[in-house]
Amino acid sequence: MEEEQPSAQWCIIPTRHRNQAMDWSLVLTSQKITTEILAFPEGKAPYGLKIQHADLVRAQDAIRRFQHENVSSPWHKQLPASGFSFNWACVMWCGVLCIFAWQGWTARPEIQLAGIMKSREVIGGGAWWQTVTAVMLHGDIGHLASNVSSGFLLLGLAMGRFGAGPALLAAFLCGVWGNFFGLWIHETPYRGLGASGMMMGALGMLGPHSIKLLRTHRQAGRIIVGGMLAVTMLFSLWGLSPTSDVAAHLGGFISGLAMGALLGLVPEKQLQAWRLNMLCSLLLTFLLVWAWRMALTGGRPFDWRALGW
Repeated sequence: MEEEQPSAQWCIIPTRHRNQAMDWSLVLTSQKITTEILAFPEGKAPYGLKIQHADLVRAQDAIRRFQHENVSSPWHKQLPASGFSFNWACVMWCGVLCIFAWQGWTARPEIQLAGIMKSREVIGGGAWWQTVTAVMLHGDIGHLASNVSSGFLLLGLAMGRFGAGPALLAAFLCGVWGNFFGLWIHETPYRGLGASGMMMGALGMLGPHSIKLLRTHRQAGRIIVGGMLAVTMLFSLWGLSPTSDVAAHLGGFISGLAMGALLGLVPEKQLQAWRLNMLCSLLLTFLLVWAWRMALTGGRPFDWRALGW
């Protein structure tokens, strides 16, 4: 039986692979354009979409808009057979933590002294900015290595699911809240530093990430409970070490669960939009610059000569 050939009333839009053919077919169907997926045994493309010639211009315009709205970042990679994606932009944040650690240990010790969270200054002197700056600092190389290694995995998954900017901002705020929680739990005097609360926040965000399925999936409850149990078990392994600041870990983890539930209700397409990612990145940058300015000046007008610059 000979393969059906398109007539003058029909034309074929070639695609690179089967998944692209299926995606484009759904796009055209949503625009009420009749389409049929064809497989080519020979030719330039292994698959193609058969449509009426009169719909060609509309079809090309719909596909062009779909591609423009769904541009995939080279940092964003899908993890096979897991339902998750990984965003390699987390490497940049891990690099920032390493730079701050090096600055505080060797080049600029005053950064370490000014940025550590000191309970008497935060509670008695209103030095709120120390809860922000302390997230960027670490006590020693082992402390830094632990947070960078876990952050690479947890932040990468959170940024892949919720978008690089929203996930990074949310996880950082979880770290800040973890510091406030530590101030509430510990007796004074109490000092804290490190990004572990932030990493536990990223872990918590992954638990309820599928909460949006409650609207459409019959077994959504089981899926969500399974995710919550999984991250809770991981938290018990990573966050409850007797030698670590358990209070900061717990505060970050709990706030991460709340952040993940809220962000999980937002369509993933909107979370990955470049405008929202840019806005969240700018907000985080502004928060860090403001907090470090307050830390290095004690709340006074900034004098660059104090750093020898």
